[in-house]
Amino acid sequence: MTIVFLVCVGPFEPTRTFFHPFELTLKMDIFSGLISGVDQFLIAPYRWPKNPMVGWWLGTAALALWATLLGRMTMAFVMRMNLSHLKEGLAETSMRHTQSMNALKAGDKASYKAINKLANDAYGKTFFLQVAMAAASLWPIPLALGWLQLRFSAVRFPLPGGVPLLHEGVGYAFVFIPLYILVRILTAKAVNWMSRFRNDNTEV
Repeated sequence: MTIVFLVCVGPFEPTRTFFHPFELTLKMDIFSGLISGVDQFLIAPYRWPKNPMVGWWLGTAALALWATLLGRMTMAFVMRMNLSHLKEGLAETSMRHTQSMNALKAGDKASYKAINKLANDAYGKTFFLQVAMAAASLWPIPLALGWLQLRFSAVRFPLPGGVPLLHEGVGYAFVFIPLYILVRILTAKAVNWMSRFRNDNTEV
């Protein structure tokens, strides 16, 4: 049986296997190079100022900005891909609401309840679709926090007044998350301002 099996299968060719040592090493080198390049890109703003505290705030603000921009681009892509479904859901919700109101005015409670249920179902689908699209902008946050963990896990910031439960200070997340929220708010305001400025110039 062994001889027949070897004849049918043929010789073993390691160069065609997925886990060939050379191919695996090449893939690991590319991946390591990519990770190293991203790390050097993210750490650069931290090293620009001579003052380490200024460098910390500048670098973390830059990291929050990159996370915000990457999230906004992802959300814009997801919204573009689901725009037709969103419009259909909103149109169906509006149509069902109008129909249910007409049925209620006509005194047809059975039709009102049936159509109102359809309106609620359409609204629910549209609502959760919008929530999912909004959540698409948040995925860079855990990656940024993971990178901060690798780089600044030992850094602690003392709090003024000496909070009993936080006597050893706070870590990077205590600084990054509020800074990310602030950068995201400012970015949204800047985008809205540029959009209005462009529309005003177009009208002129």
